[in-house]
Amino acid sequence: MSFPTSGPGRGAAPSRGITLVLIALTALGPLSTDLYLPSLPAMGRDLGADAATAQLTLTGYMWGLALAQLVYGPVSDALGRRPVLIAGMAVQVVASVLCLYSATIDQLVMARVLQGAGACAGAVIGRALVRDLFPPERAGSIFASITSATALAPMVAPMIGGQIEVLFGWRGNFAALGVIGILLIASAVTILPEPITNRDLSRIRPVAILRAMGELLHDRRFVGLGICTCSAFGALFAWVSNSSVLLIEGYGIRPERFGLYFGLAVAGYVAGAGIGGRLVMRLGSLRLLTIGLGLMATGGLVMLAQTLTGTDTALGVTAGAAFLLAGAGFALPQAFTAAILPYPHMAGTASALIGSTQMTTGGIVAAATAPLADGTPIPIAGTILVLAAIALTANRLLVHRPNRPV
Repeated sequence: MSFPTSGPGRGAAPSRGITLVLIALTALGPLSTDLYLPSLPAMGRDLGADAATAQLTLTGYMWGLALAQLVYGPVSDALGRRPVLIAGMAVQVVASVLCLYSATIDQLVMARVLQGAGACAGAVIGRALVRDLFPPERAGSIFASITSATALAPMVAPMIGGQIEVLFGWRGNFAALGVIGILLIASAVTILPEPITNRDLSRIRPVAILRAMGELLHDRRFVGLGICTCSAFGALFAWVSNSSVLLIEGYGIRPERFGLYFGLAVAGYVAGAGIGGRLVMRLGSLRLLTIGLGLMATGGLVMLAQTLTGTDTALGVTAGAAFLLAGAGFALPQAFTAAILPYPHMAGTASALIGSTQMTTGGIVAAATAPLADGTPIPIAGTILVLAAIALTANRLLVHRPNRPV
């Protein structure tokens, strides 16, 4: 596939500072998800909620993250990236304060929905800025580099969050997220350029937004890549949303040590994204996508085999999760690249549509798997295998079409 080479903001090579800000913006989502994971059991006890109800704080965050993207993407295409980004970060800061002072689980869930609605501005606009600022031949490797670096957030976040809980209690994690949001606003104001020079208010009319989304949904390959990203993210989230309960309550891992196991799994994601970024120019996005989906299925099989043979341990199950996340590291950056690059005139809308459906899938998976928790990896492994099969089917039937190589 050939991609347009023109686009706003592509005159000079973006600075390292811009790349670092893009990394921080896209890292905010996983950071907000994973920082408080070790605190879920204690938070539930403090607010009088069982494990499934406490996990609604994660599900609510994902719904906010999913739905608000459909607003940020088209609006940033019309009004510019920076003002929309700053507005979203301001919402995230306010929501973090509300989380900090929540007195009931219901209040915390609603505050988390608002927090997700603010934080998603970083992800959707950060991805669009990669399309705006980097040439197509570099975008795949830049996405992989950002993804690899961003993966450090969920690797270190539970370790930091566990220590914050020990020192300050579970509410301290939300205070930290508010401070991070303020720092990101300052970075957006002082470092990021504005690539959108021709602002068009007509593009934020509902009819115009629906027309743009309709154009994307009529692209067979875009739909296939969307299914792949949704399935891959859903499989990844089957582990992320259930890992703390499985490892802490199922295998007896202490909260302050949970981050070490979680970090081992995320190391697979870092490795997959890093290796994929180096190989994309030689193998192409679609081949890396296929490899990644295969690795994800392998991770599910490793978990399932251990459980069925009675040899499962916390470390062994985490090793299976590392295969899963390595596959996601291969698949997700390349799927995003292939989906967004053909649409320079509406990169924000394309980013939002992919991101929104991806996060919706994550929320559905989290809500569906929480009641199935039985202290074993079987619900997680089964979910991974089903979603991997869906992704591989979409990849074969919709993405790999004749005469349209990436």
